[in-house]
Amino acid sequence: MERKRKQKPSKRDKADLKGTHVINALSFIFGFTDSFFVYVLSSYFARIIGSDNVGVFYLVTFAIVFVLLWHLRRLIRHVGGSVRTFFLLILAAIFASAVLSVLPIGWISAVLVMFLLVVTNLAWVSLDVVLEEFSDDGVTGRVRGLHLTIMNAGIMLAPFFSTKVLEMADFNGIFFGITLGYSLLLAFAIILLHNGHEPETADMEARSAWRKMLHEPNLFHIYIISFALEFFYVIMVIYTPIHLRSLGFSWENIGLLFTVMLLPFVLLQYPLGVLADRQFGEKEFLIMSLGLSFMVTLAIGLFSSTSLFFWAVLLFLSRVGAAGIEVLRDAYFYKQIDGGDDDLIAFFRTARPAANVIAAFLAILLLAFFPLQSVFFIASVVLFISLYSAFRLEDTASEVELSSRRS
Repeated sequence: MERKRKQKPSKRDKADLKGTHVINALSFIFGFTDSFFVYVLSSYFARIIGSDNVGVFYLVTFAIVFVLLWHLRRLIRHVGGSVRTFFLLILAAIFASAVLSVLPIGWISAVLVMFLLVVTNLAWVSLDVVLEEFSDDGVTGRVRGLHLTIMNAGIMLAPFFSTKVLEMADFNGIFFGITLGYSLLLAFAIILLHNGHEPETADMEARSAWRKMLHEPNLFHIYIISFALEFFYVIMVIYTPIHLRSLGFSWENIGLLFTVMLLPFVLLQYPLGVLADRQFGEKEFLIMSLGLSFMVTLAIGLFSSTSLFFWAVLLFLSRVGAAGIEVLRDAYFYKQIDGGDDDLIAFFRTARPAANVIAAFLAILLLAFFPLQSVFFIASVVLFISLYSAFRLEDTASEVELSSRRS
């Protein structure tokens, strides 16, 4: 059913192109810096605890993120706003990465890496709170599509360079590189956001938000789709590098594969956002994207080829689907809510840490009894289940449809 409870326009209902450009520039630097280490981090943990047990580190880390996310808005108010909170979290990331650049690999450094993952995950949410202040329903697909395209351009470039640094200077070089990246990010953020508007924040009422989700089928189903996407991401980020290394690929080849793999995020997301806004809505593209991701993820678990070209094609196709899901999920969700739905926005963001925790836990269980490929099978099952939710969505009206209705 179409939601009828739109309230009077809030600050969030009016697009601010200058504000979105600022956030996009920061997201490019943040995305590059984050991607510089997240795609090789599972190998870091594997040196300490073994490949089959790396999920333990991620499970603990994501559980902490999940708990802290429920209190993030209280922290934002205590610090004085989401912009200041972002500054504080990036400063903590600089400290952690600087110390890691001189520490040997061990249990102490592993704990510090987990701390780094926690603060950067919370920093992304803080930045997203600011971005949401600058978009409205009519251009949500375009705003989100452009934002994701620019952010993912930074993410796409990083693995090529980080794998070269890893071969030359090991993980100490990786952490020195991200220290520089986060320092640059903080400097630009202070310059660009120091006089920025601070969005209002409210506590997340979990029970209230969950009841709203259950009474709004569209919101419930898009949450399930979001959960499936984040489940896919965490499995792929943690276990794809380990799988490729086990097949004999060098870090240089893996860096090349990841660069090719991430191209769809740069090439497809903005055009898909525009098409969803103007002509088609999100539902059909979501179904196609989920179906493609499901089939390719299943294929990753089935094949053990050592062909560089084969893996470049397979990983590229996996992200064609994921890129579509990501931008259309965001566009669809933000078209379903309005200025009084802060609790729903906050609850929607729990899909990522919830999926991360459950994915890491299931991976630990599976790898205790089955080979590494089993984690890709479980990711494909989750994607397949989410297809049901995609079919149950009521499609949003595009500009063409709205125009024809008015005429």
